[in-house]
Amino acid sequence: MSRKWIAGIAAALVLLAIAYAGSPYLAVRSFREAAISADVGRLDAAVDFPAVRESLKPQVSAAMLKRVDDDPKLKGNPFAGLGAVLMPAIADRMVDTLVTPDGISALIRHGRPVAGAARAAAPNPDIGFRYGYVSLNRFEVRLVNIKRDEPMPALIFERRGLFFWKLIRIELPEDMVETPSVGREL
Repeated sequence: MSRKWIAGIAAALVLLAIAYAGSPYLAVRSFREAAISADVGRLDAAVDFPAVRESLKPQVSAAMLKRVDDDPKLKGNPFAGLGAVLMPAIADRMVDTLVTPDGISALIRHGRPVAGAARAAAPNPDIGFRYGYVSLNRFEVRLVNIKRDEPMPALIFERRGLFFWKLIRIELPEDMVETPSVGREL
């Protein structure tokens, strides 16, 4: 084989490796642009909604139950037990309502889950992103508040095929989940 063929094959392999390693950065950039512009079609293609819902339901249920357990006003309340029994169903409904293309867009734009009219507000300019591989087929995007040191959500993407990535999990900080009430964040 001639040196030109060997050099060509080596160059092709290097380009393939660069594309393979760089694909999550491009996918996340496209995802972020779709979220900020509230492009429902592109978000629908970039998110595995059933997987995201299933990842959030136990997080929200556990955080809500912890808050109810830690609330001194509910200690000794006979209805607290009923609330604890109903809390997973309430959390499931909240997650189902908020994990939509509009809800994901609001999360990226504001750095936290929001409901109602707050979703349409202008994006928070203080929200930044940190990227990194978790494993060869998992990629994490952590939202960060540039001005304040506060816990922010993490988005986990999974490789689908060689170059395509989908959002499969959202990890919310425990203090970001609030007990349900009208007009408040998740």
